[in-house]
Amino acid sequence: MQDADYRRLVEDSPLATVLVDRGPSGWRAAWANRAATDLFDGLLDRPLAEVVHPEDLADVVATLDRGARDDRTAHEWRWRGADGRDVTVEVLVGGGTPDGVLSLSCWDVTQHVERTRDLAHRATHDRLTGLPTRELFEDRWELARSRARRSGDVPVVAFCDVDDLKQLNDEHGHLVGDQALVRIAGRLAGTSRAGDTVARFGGDEFVVLVEAGDVDPAALGRRLREAVADVPLEVPGHRAVPVRCSVGLVQDDLTRSTAEVLASADRRMYEEKRRHRHA
Repeated sequence: MQDADYRRLVEDSPLATVLVDRGPSGWRAAWANRAATDLFDGLLDRPLAEVVHPEDLADVVATLDRGARDDRTAHEWRWRGADGRDVTVEVLVGGGTPDGVLSLSCWDVTQHVERTRDLAHRATHDRLTGLPTRELFEDRWELARSRARRSGDVPVVAFCDVDDLKQLNDEHGHLVGDQALVRIAGRLAGTSRAGDTVARFGGDEFVVLVEAGDVDPAALGRRLREAVADVPLEVPGHRAVPVRCSVGLVQDDLTRSTAEVLASADRRMYEEKRRHRHA
């Protein structure tokens, strides 16, 4: 095959191909076929630092500095796409000419990555409320306990239960009951810190995990109770229907199992629920 034929074959290939070399300002794209210019935004004669996602740039530079790899490892990097959005591509580095030019063979895996991420999220998050599931909560609790054994900052666990959800479902339908769960979930999440975990434990039950640090358990309990003390729901044909949650809060005890600690929080929650019913 003549060089001209090979070049035309690469130019017309649906596989995005980029030739890069190291210039005064670092690695840059010296040449790209049509598939690459269609895929990437303003690629040619620009430093890769301007087109590669900042979080991936160090790995890109280190890989290119090593030159062509014999193991043909595919690297997953994010680049700026032609529509301005990030494109996730798998890249094979090849070439390694005497003048330092490398070839990058790239194929777009953005949809695959997003689909995989979405499936992973659905497997660990409740479909109705978007909160972590019981399984993810328990995993995070075990990690929090491991950190607590090193730091001494023992987590706080709150068990929350929506009051009279069955009655709400019976009187107004399950759509209204679902609305109550979503509202309660939003209130609990809204009053929690970024590092806390609010999970739907099942049915009408929620749990909150706080890695204590400088948290005052009593103040935390007051904050959670205030957040879910009177959550109004808009019910067609009725005035706003108030819903509330009962909360049982305990400090974790690393000498007991998580099931035992949660049972203690559950008992405290039911004590509060009884007080609500007799108020």
